[in-house]
Amino acid sequence: MPSERVNKIVYQSTSRKLVVDNVIIEQPLQIRLSWQDNYSVQCSQVLTITMRTPGQDKALILGLLLSEGIIKTIKDIESLSLEQNEKDSSELRQENLWEVILTVGVIPKLPSLERYQVTYSSCGLCGSTSLKALELKMPDKLCQKKHWLAINDIYQMPDKMKIQQKDFFETGGAHGAALFNNNGELFALQEDIGRHNAVDKLLGSLLLESETPSEDSPLLKSRSQLAMMISSRVSFEIVQKAVMAGISVLIAVGAPSNLAIQAAKRFDLTLIGFTSSHSFNLYYGEWRLANNHSLEE
Repeated sequence: MPSERVNKIVYQSTSRKLVVDNVIIEQPLQIRLSWQDNYSVQCSQVLTITMRTPGQDKALILGLLLSEGIIKTIKDIESLSLEQNEKDSSELRQENLWEVILTVGVIPKLPSLERYQVTYSSCGLCGSTSLKALELKMPDKLCQKKHWLAINDIYQMPDKMKIQQKDFFETGGAHGAALFNNNGELFALQEDIGRHNAVDKLLGSLLLESETPSEDSPLLKSRSQLAMMISSRVSFEIVQKAVMAGISVLIAVGAPSNLAIQAAKRFDLTLIGFTSSHSFNLYYGEWRLANNHSLEE
């Protein structure tokens, strides 16, 4: 379990007591990207440093590279391993330093790398610039099949996901991201202190399991009927991750931002927020729902 035990003092109306609690672990993860350019020159630079809960690090890195359009399939990576640093033999530090070597012929787009050199947060770029940047990543068109997701299945998803969130129950400090099929069945879930990391771990874990080109992966098929649910709000970058992975429905327990809604409309993503066992808000993409409700004015 990615947690550690700490002492805390609990204050109540007329008392205080010392108890032991479990808290989620948070550590930095540095990702170095190495590749060979068009002139056979070896290039290497730090892509990002992000705070995460240790565990499933390979999956997190793969999911991040996929959502940024740096890779399309697992075959775009020659190796993914802990970075060898002879100057610092600290075990803790070594576990947090990773290097990705891209397959010869795979050259990352520099604007994407430059963005990560400045910051990695939920804000991304701004407004129309963010949408244009996502367009330039050239994501595949999402599945356009109609009426495949039952409304009653959506109502059940929050409870199905929450039951499987072991880290959240242990610490109260972990976000969750889960994938559901067109029958409303949960078949993959990941957790992390960061909601973006939870999504990256989810998408990357499926790449690790399949280790196949995108056209053969159940995750990345353009006709896949998959819904991703997150235990938080929806920012633009969460929408970007869904779009880049070919997931056509994004469901959240919390609220979407205005830019998340704009991106959902631009890329034909069904976007749902404030989901509970009895209600949800649909912001775009109603045609994917098996809708038997009449609209009240």
